[in-house]
Amino acid sequence: MELTEELTIGRFSRLSGLSVKALRHYDELGLLEPARVDASNGYRYYTLGQARHAEAIRRLRGLDLPLEEIRGLLQADEATLREHLAVHRARLEGRAVETQRILDELDRLIDGRERLVPQPEDVRIRFEMRIAQTRERRVALVRNRVKMDDMQQVVPQEIDRVAQAIAMQHVGPPFLRCPFPDPEGFIDTETGWPIAEGTSVRPPAEETVYPSVRALVYKHVGPYGELHTAYRLMTEVMERNGLAAADAPIEWYETNPEEVPDPNDYVTIIEWPIGPEGSFSDDEDLFTRPAR
Repeated sequence: MELTEELTIGRFSRLSGLSVKALRHYDELGLLEPARVDASNGYRYYTLGQARHAEAIRRLRGLDLPLEEIRGLLQADEATLREHLAVHRARLEGRAVETQRILDELDRLIDGRERLVPQPEDVRIRFEMRIAQTRERRVALVRNRVKMDDMQQVVPQEIDRVAQAIAMQHVGPPFLRCPFPDPEGFIDTETGWPIAEGTSVRPPAEETVYPSVRALVYKHVGPYGELHTAYRLMTEVMERNGLAAADAPIEWYETNPEEVPDPNDYVTIIEWPIGPEGSFSDDEDLFTRPAR
């Protein structure tokens, strides 16, 4: 039986668990419109039948789903809802990793183990650089278009999304294939893990193969926030030695920040594909040393 009794916004607020302010906001967004609005005074009236709709919104908001995603889920079937909630769970797990990183960094600042603005002697960047032929890799990845300012938050989330999609069946460290930002500051990323042939890959991830290429390979030992130094040094080496970039660089994150507390010990391998021309000598006293 359809429940059509009209309820004032205050009464509906009480039985739905949504505040009057939230109900007005959801009306403005077209997410939960009242059954009737009195033309003479603007009062909103709801029906008891809308209470379940309101409860679904309240529950999904309590799970931290964005309002724009909730709109599409209110009429979704059970399978679609479960799939979307699984993706959201992976997103929250990635956020939890980033939150723990921030908490660890705050602890180091509060305990006096780290200064707010590190001095040069506090940041220890060590690196090695060489030309090498990379090996072919089968990978599972997700593609995204990310604002450069959001990369630090989004990349851990994407890594975790792919890990869930392959049930953690990876055969190496996670990676980010990362072209340089376009004029609007967006980057078309590929984030994922290497996998063995035959690994089950579920959406939203997809499977592909990265071919073997000639690359300038840089081993960076130090904080992720100092990777810009790696790209500066690699670009300088390319220019001085007649090397030309042939594709977007790939960053391989060999250190799990949950297991290594000091960012100065994070190991990142950058493989930057280059063309056949150019070379450099390993005796230039440039390629294995601390960088400031």
